[in-house]
Amino acid sequence: MRMISFGLTDTGRTRSNNEDFFLIDGSLLIVADGMGGAAAGEVASSHAVKTIAFLLKDAGALSEEKVMEGMRQAILKADLQIHALAEKNREFAGMGTTVVAALHCGARLLIGFVGDSRAYIISGGSNSRRNASPYSSNTGAPTVMLKKITDSVEKPNPGIIRRLTDDHSVVMGLVAAGVISENEIRSHPLRNRITKCVGSLGDLEPDFLWYDIQEGDTLILCTDGLWEMVHEELMLAVVKSSVKPEEMCRRLISAANDAGGQDNITVITARFSAD
Repeated sequence: MRMISFGLTDTGRTRSNNEDFFLIDGSLLIVADGMGGAAAGEVASSHAVKTIAFLLKDAGALSEEKVMEGMRQAILKADLQIHALAEKNREFAGMGTTVVAALHCGARLLIGFVGDSRAYIISGGSNSRRNASPYSSNTGAPTVMLKKITDSVEKPNPGIIRRLTDDHSVVMGLVAAGVISENEIRSHPLRNRITKCVGSLGDLEPDFLWYDIQEGDTLILCTDGLWEMVHEELMLAVVKSSVKPEEMCRRLISAANDAGGQDNITVITARFSAD
């Protein structure tokens, strides 16, 4: 599968600085959303992305098992380095970052994630499979909580958007427990409380999944500055009505800013086609 990708970041309407960071390096796509005092969030997100990218430089040539372990080790290395920086420099105390990374491996995607930055897939394939849990363009469609997946994700029906990753957050835990619905996440007072971040993982681990790519699929990686402002139905409409990944990114960021732009906004889109 051939991948064409584009990424864009924006400070948003209310923030004075941008703590997000992203990278596109060949087959590797990474988005991070930093947090911490002063400029600490910017340090954490940029350091994590650069460290992961450096350590995964030649990962595309490895076996699937080794690729996953390589991404795991890269994220854990970034975690240790950010933690050490925070311990050494008082101005960086408490800093950390989310990470969502996708590595294009032939006809599959490996996605690793920590925190509440997300990966979505918009299916362009013609084959549907059972047990898909999509968002459709119908605003009344039910939202289905994805189970934790560590190996592979089944293909959704054509023309729908599906969240692949599970947020590591307090509110997603409430969704899993049946306390709130997923539609209530965006307005919940604890929506920004994450339960895992790179920089303070400790004994916790990143999560991973494999996704089998189909012709015409579009991948979205984004920070919460996008998905909190732009609902999945609008993401789907933007992608379906856009020709190129660059157009998708610009229109998605404009939509987030039009909705208030309450946080930094970062998005990478990638479209897949047969060689």
